[in-house]
Amino acid sequence: MLERAKETVTSPGCYLMRDEASTVIYVGKARNLRSRLLQYFQPDVQEHPRTEMMVGRVRRFDVILTETEAEALILEATLIKKHKPKFNVRLKDDKTYPYLRIDQGVSFPRIEWTRKVRRDGSRYFGPFPSSGAARKVLKLLNETFQLRDCSDNTFRHRSRPCILHQMGQCSAPCVGLITPQAYREVIQEVIGVLEGRGDKLLKELRKGMEDAAAEDEFELAAEYRDQLQALELVTATQVVAEPGSVRSRDVASVARHGSEGHGVMLQLREGKLVAVRHYHLQNLDESLPEPEVLKDFLAQFYLEASDEGSELARASEVLLAEPPADLELLERTLGVSVRVAESASDRQLLNVALANARHGLEQASRKEQGHGLKALEDILDKLHLQRLPQRIECYDISNFQGTDSVASRVVFVDGAPDKNLYRRYKIKTVEGSNDFASMREVLGRRFANDESLPDLVVVDGGKGQLAQAVAILEELGVQGVGVVGLAKARTESDFQATEVKGSHERIFIPNRKNPVPLLPHTEAYKLLTHIRDEAHRFAVSYHRAVRSKRILGGDRD
Repeated sequence: MLERAKETVTSPGCYLMRDEASTVIYVGKARNLRSRLLQYFQPDVQEHPRTEMMVGRVRRFDVILTETEAEALILEATLIKKHKPKFNVRLKDDKTYPYLRIDQGVSFPRIEWTRKVRRDGSRYFGPFPSSGAARKVLKLLNETFQLRDCSDNTFRHRSRPCILHQMGQCSAPCVGLITPQAYREVIQEVIGVLEGRGDKLLKELRKGMEDAAAEDEFELAAEYRDQLQALELVTATQVVAEPGSVRSRDVASVARHGSEGHGVMLQLREGKLVAVRHYHLQNLDESLPEPEVLKDFLAQFYLEASDEGSELARASEVLLAEPPADLELLERTLGVSVRVAESASDRQLLNVALANARHGLEQASRKEQGHGLKALEDILDKLHLQRLPQRIECYDISNFQGTDSVASRVVFVDGAPDKNLYRRYKIKTVEGSNDFASMREVLGRRFANDESLPDLVVVDGGKGQLAQAVAILEELGVQGVGVVGLAKARTESDFQATEVKGSHERIFIPNRKNPVPLLPHTEAYKLLTHIRDEAHRFAVSYHRAVRSKRILGGDRD
């Protein structure tokens, strides 16, 4: 590889690193391709473990020449979007962050939780970085201001106050215990809180948290804290504005932890905040300084917006906390002026963006429950796979005494669950309790379609279940997919023995007599047991739903 790098031209351009399966695992750009590639393949050990890991998997590289550095920057973003390389930073746009909606066109409006903003005359507040934060604020405001939270149909047909009124959490407008005028005044107070004028409520929450902590009521204190954080976050976002301004600009900030990050872009047009865009950043190089992470974020954000056609007019400038390197190149390529915060109002905007980014990172970490690259590398080594298991699928069968048989498929991509790819199957061709035949049907249905193939299939069970899965894939002509069986730990001695011994979780591999033990402290154990337990949970929940539907007489299949 070093000799090939020495032969590379000194022109600007992009390079694509490929592994032994010819998969693109990294895309980079350089002003001088030869100089940059030589840095990778020198015999000295790489300074950063992540780079060393990547270089260790490179079997060849390709180069694409460009006329200028600006063209290389644009091409790099295009190639990353196309190949989704494992070792590149990637933006995962979440366009469905929740809002709170108040329809002021009715006599007794309620606060509603929604993911869609429509031009219907209602007031929308948000977006919230998580559905949990939105629901906490919704519950807090309903209880504090005694607003109705029942559906319109329930509201119209009530003849007496509900239990929430008896608990002091609803003013019972459904039966006329509050006038429309008085209720509208309350709604205006709620709107004031959501617009950032909720100092009194914030003060009460802060005092409640401190008092609960002083009394060692830590669960109650944590509840107050979560309510306070959620309310502070949305009210801070709502007050972002530049009165009298006619300029259009974006405000960018990134929060990071290890190889994960979260980027936020506040979009202000003519002085008003019109959108908050959230992006989860994957595969961050921990050695990169903050300005360089921001540069990658900006490049992908603006170039993707150009490709897809943004709903908003392009901002004339973007505000950052620190200037990235190659500032002039970035401005010239992206067509936007890059500014660093100077005034107090600039710093306030950046603080709001950073608060949203930090909260978004925290929520994304909880939501994804990912295991990272180390877990995938651990599985690759322990199971002797041909390639890194970037997409893992796990299947599980669930029934009760042979009835209502169903199956589940869960999918982990890059070590994290991707619930958009989860699937549920109702067993159609198998009578009674026959897990082998049921698995044959499910795998047959799954691999008969044109969906992308996984790198690894995990089945719940030992040698028998594994042999069945291997036979099915061979029958279907599926090649290049690893298959393993994951068997639970078991007791090795009876209960009368003086010492009860137990085995570890075990992985069964095709053409291998003895299973591979999985030790609890390993990353492979954490990821594989997580996906197995998730498949079981998903199958059982579907089985219960199908069984309940049949018992209640609703199943007409």
